[in-house]
Amino acid sequence: MKSTDAGYCLVLLIIMMLPGVGWALPWDKDMRNQPSVKPQEAQVYTNKSSVPTRGKEPFSAPEDISELVQARLKAGTLKNPVLKTGKSLNRGKMLYDIHCALCHGEQGQGDGLVGKKYIPDPMNLTLDYVQIQPDGQLFYTISHGSIAMPYYWDSIPVVDRWHVINYIKSVLGRKPE
Repeated sequence: MKSTDAGYCLVLLIIMMLPGVGWALPWDKDMRNQPSVKPQEAQVYTNKSSVPTRGKEPFSAPEDISELVQARLKAGTLKNPVLKTGKSLNRGKMLYDIHCALCHGEQGQGDGLVGKKYIPDPMNLTLDYVQIQPDGQLFYTISHGSIAMPYYWDSIPVVDRWHVINYIKSVLGRKPE
């Protein structure tokens, strides 16, 4: 056996051992040694020193249905901080199409493909019942959900929820002439 063949064998042996060295380092256990979260958990408790990813929520999550109704009524005093501009309506439409149209339908009439599977049917957002609600109540409903509607406080940032409300009230609430 030539010395160059022995050198190639040595290099090959070292290369074959490298992945084993990588697995022996401490970071291979990082994913295993962390708090586990079940998908159905509503709130994940984070370390107090963690950095928040969103703005502060104006309301805490309700404990039961009576608290939900009372908090929704109190939320009616919230004022929409986002002006109804073309930019806001465009952003609201984009977010509505992503998060809401599947259940409420493209025109907001509660006839979305996914919404047809729910009992009761999703709310028709063009009804006067929805359109006359204060913006704060709609904000609360989007944030914390309703009977069959899931909450979106963890999916849609606070300011974007106001854009969706502008879209619902200005575009979907427009009466045909």
